[in-house]
Amino acid sequence: MSSKKRVLVSEGSSLSARQAITALGLAGHRVGVCDPEPRCIGRFSRFVTHYYKCPAIGQDPWAYLDFVLALLSDGRWDVLFPTHEQAFLFSLERARIPPGIGLAVADFRAFLQVQGKAALVRTLERLSIPQPASRVIRTPEELLRECRFPIYLKADYATASTAVWRIRSAGELKSKTAELASQALLEGDREFVVQEPAEGILERVQAVFDRGRLVAIHGYRQIAEGLGGGDIAKLSATRPTVRDYVNRLGNELQWHGALSLDYIFQRANQTALFIDANPRLVEPMNAVFSGVNLADILVRVSAGEPVATVEPSGRELRTHMLLMALLTKAAARTRRRDVFAELVRAVAGRGLYARSWEELLPVRIDFKCLFPLGYVLTQLLLNPKSATDLSAASITSYSLSPGAARQIAERAASPGRAK
Repeated sequence: MSSKKRVLVSEGSSLSARQAITALGLAGHRVGVCDPEPRCIGRFSRFVTHYYKCPAIGQDPWAYLDFVLALLSDGRWDVLFPTHEQAFLFSLERARIPPGIGLAVADFRAFLQVQGKAALVRTLERLSIPQPASRVIRTPEELLRECRFPIYLKADYATASTAVWRIRSAGELKSKTAELASQALLEGDREFVVQEPAEGILERVQAVFDRGRLVAIHGYRQIAEGLGGGDIAKLSATRPTVRDYVNRLGNELQWHGALSLDYIFQRANQTALFIDANPRLVEPMNAVFSGVNLADILVRVSAGEPVATVEPSGRELRTHMLLMALLTKAAARTRRRDVFAELVRAVAGRGLYARSWEELLPVRIDFKCLFPLGYVLTQLLLNPKSATDLSAASITSYSLSPGAARQIAERAASPGRAK
């Protein structure tokens, strides 16, 4: 076990942040949270000792960075823990992080090879890591050449599937092309990915690297899809072929810190087709309940402690997120009785909830989880149509907007900046 650390979490609005806070608290660490929203889901935890209202990174990444640097300079914190795309900014500005603060983030040049959708396509191709048929386009003419449907069109920078579109016909393609062109997004200076669909099971894998060495890894399968493509329920999964590919990617990039990837697993030929990458931990509580606390391992790597390789437990364990299920039910038909029926199923432990662990708001572990759960449930029962707005508001609080991502990349490329 690592020594207990004072860990500053980079935001508190995402589901990943909320789960990381629980994982860190269970490992004995003291947690502080930065977030522009005082009612963020991560604040309501018995493991959180400090909350700081900060600028939104998507609106002004530099104001956000200055705020975090000021917090780190007062000596209260040992480790900076990026729970979302803030890692992209911290990687660029690694030299400004105060001495003595532990931070495990990859080199910025490595980030640039996986952070954008187009860069990831090129990186996977270069390393012979399988992916669905994919093409990078920049202009309306290139996009309109597509003639096989359906296809997925992905903006280079997107959070929580907010800029991923499934296009089913030539008519839809023409309409989307006109929409993007009207916004001056297809003038040759921005990249989009066109990706053909692949049949199979959606799975995700999370890993922690120590300067290119794979330290720990955990995978799970999506059992039920939620609002925005997220997971309502998961089943842990161990795939040796996936481990090999993730190890190859992390070793090639000399990755340092957390790295998560999504892939389509095809049972017939035992093939994994990788479709997305996130340079962070994504919802780590399924791993915790399976016996691998990736958040704690990431803290140990951040602090420079020697960490032996942690093998996956191999257990098949089911977890779920009731909050995601309630939002999804409310958004589907905007009926109060659907929300109430889902709550009853969860309390009774039926259906998806049978022999399953609550990973987002585990009330038995952390009684303060009742506050965000009660708030969201009340809002949905009063107005089921509020589900989409509640989800969108949380994404705005933590996400790195496409404009902010480009600002960071442009600063990295500015003349005179040290490489």
